[in-house]
Amino acid sequence: MFTIQIVENLKWDNLEHTSFTCDVKYEEFDEKHPTGVNLNDKYLHIKNLWLRAINGEFGEIKEFSQ
Repeated sequence: MFTIQIVENLKWDNLEHTSFTCDVKYEEFDEKHPTGVNLNDKYLHIKNLWLRAINGEFGEIKEFSQ
């Protein structure tokens, strides 16, 4: 599991709010990574990111726009 340090630029991928994208800085890497997030992901660090983000820990998730 990766250790999340910074999460920025959160934006919903759809109107249903079933997934979002963001930029994540993990402790294990030097650079930020664009990351797709949804609750059904198989990776624990992504599920953790989902729960923390929807609870507002990283600020507002911007609304989807086409």
